[in-house]
Amino acid sequence: MRVLIAGGGTGGHFYPALAVMEEFSQREPGARLAYIGTHHGIEGRILPSYPWIRFFPIHARGLERGNLWQNLYAIALLSLAFLETFIAIVRFRPQIIIGMGGYASFPVVLLGSLLGRVIPIRTVIHEQNAIAGLTNRILAPFVDKVLVSYSQSKASFPRARRIAVTGNPIRKEFLLAKRTAEAYQQFDLDPDKQTVLVFGGSHGSAALTTAIIRAKGSIAKSESMQVLLVTGKSGEERAIREEFNRAGVHNIVVRQYIERMGEAFAVADLVVSRAGATTLAEITSCGKPALLVPWGGAAGGHQWENARVLREEKACALVNEADILEHGLAELICQMVGDREALTRMAHNSMRMGKRQATTLILGEIMTLVEGART
Repeated sequence: MRVLIAGGGTGGHFYPALAVMEEFSQREPGARLAYIGTHHGIEGRILPSYPWIRFFPIHARGLERGNLWQNLYAIALLSLAFLETFIAIVRFRPQIIIGMGGYASFPVVLLGSLLGRVIPIRTVIHEQNAIAGLTNRILAPFVDKVLVSYSQSKASFPRARRIAVTGNPIRKEFLLAKRTAEAYQQFDLDPDKQTVLVFGGSHGSAALTTAIIRAKGSIAKSESMQVLLVTGKSGEERAIREEFNRAGVHNIVVRQYIERMGEAFAVADLVVSRAGATTLAEITSCGKPALLVPWGGAAGGHQWENARVLREEKACALVNEADILEHGLAELICQMVGDREALTRMAHNSMRMGKRQATTLILGEIMTLVEGART
């Protein structure tokens, strides 16, 4: 079987795709896998570590609200992206094309669906968010099947041929990681203290990093709590660590990036994060209570919609970014950590929402589609 996956640009699109490709490689040893994305997306940095995935880079850019020249440039690039995609499809000859959302998936899935009318190619898209993105809404009428993470997402695809609710795939490291002494040790954390994991997704969050820096005095007073802060690109790790050292703050550990994020989740008693779809899938699959601070700049306000799904099930607390920057974050974190019964209830609700078998369900839907094409 030849499987071509497209998408990327951000970790929210790429990491679910990577989870699907890893599952394919384990369950279908003879499958050949390829990925179409861009060099400037996260896939351009990560895929060289996966030599068994063939990478076809294309030239593509996303649209930006209010940026006329950027949007004109993105549209102009489409003709080149379609040509590059056509060459990749001819060279790889996929049986199934899977779009994981984002601008890089548009020319791949659309061209694949058009070619599928004359040659045996099947097309699928997966929507991670509660409210579908523009690319997937445009592609839905053309593809053979639409896979969604939330049942609420079905309303975004009124013209889809078939829709299946699968959940959002996550990497197995999140499902297999355990709360061990070694895990605490690698992060320089105390296993006898409650741990708050603060991070802002693959690109980091300047707002969350700033909120923790401002709250350092209050956090330092806690003898039972510690914070693992992942800054991403939002802050200079060394400078922030030196600031904490000068202030005598020893219960905030700073990392710019964590390779084995599953272990960070394993030791966390509370997760403070943005509300990207992949992050929420990781939180619920691990059964973690969360304080969510949705990013207001997300297209269509989808992070707020994602977070509301969890809040309706009492699986998280929800706060506005402006509120934490104005009123602080420490009091809210300390209040949540201090109420162990509430954290336990939230963790139970989070685990109940988690779809730990999402990757298996997605593969099942894809295999059914491919087998149907052969008969």
